[in-house]
Amino acid sequence: MKNKSYEEDFRIIRAAIDGAKNPIDKLGQFFKNYAIINLITIVFSLIASLYQRLLPEMYIIRIICFMYLVYYILRIYKEEKSNANQYYQTILYIYGIGVVVIPVILWIAGIISSFASSNEAFQVDKMMEMLMNLEVFSSIILLSVSFLIVSFVRDNKMYIVYALINLAVYLIAFSIDKELSIENITIHYQDLYYSFVIIIGYMILAKSIRKK
Repeated sequence: MKNKSYEEDFRIIRAAIDGAKNPIDKLGQFFKNYAIINLITIVFSLIASLYQRLLPEMYIIRIICFMYLVYYILRIYKEEKSNANQYYQTILYIYGIGVVVIPVILWIAGIISSFASSNEAFQVDKMMEMLMNLEVFSSIILLSVSFLIVSFVRDNKMYIVYALINLAVYLIAFSIDKELSIENITIHYQDLYYSFVIIIGYMILAKSIRKK
């Protein structure tokens, strides 16, 4: 009985997407917006790495992008709060936690750790590095979850493979822990992979979930 219930819930999600007037449903539009915002923040981060004087502007842009994401997700919640499908509601909560809640918690932890004494500078640096790695890893997991969601919505098992490959490639890059240096920019392989896949991945998902 439970399996039939799951199938019915996913059928409802598919029907809602296929019946949408807009060629891109709300999830697809979110994927597209999220990819664009990641592109903007990553590009400006690279520019700020080359031109240190632009760091304040980069932080402002990141805050603006983050606030837009918060607004966009809250708007989706408001529009879809009457949706009776519990799995669709769960999907929205997952993105709320992954895109908003986790970054906020990590930022707060980073701010608190910045008040540590100078004698604890080394520990603070390690803590900040760990928090940054955790934020990136949570984003990678969220991307894999997105592939799984599209797999169920579009009834295409290949996206499950993509989800596993995404996670595996990141973990391999993280375990290698090598750096790539280009002029003033030094970036770890796992961060390079993250910067690439977090944009391309969501663009692919946005296109994949389009109405056929």
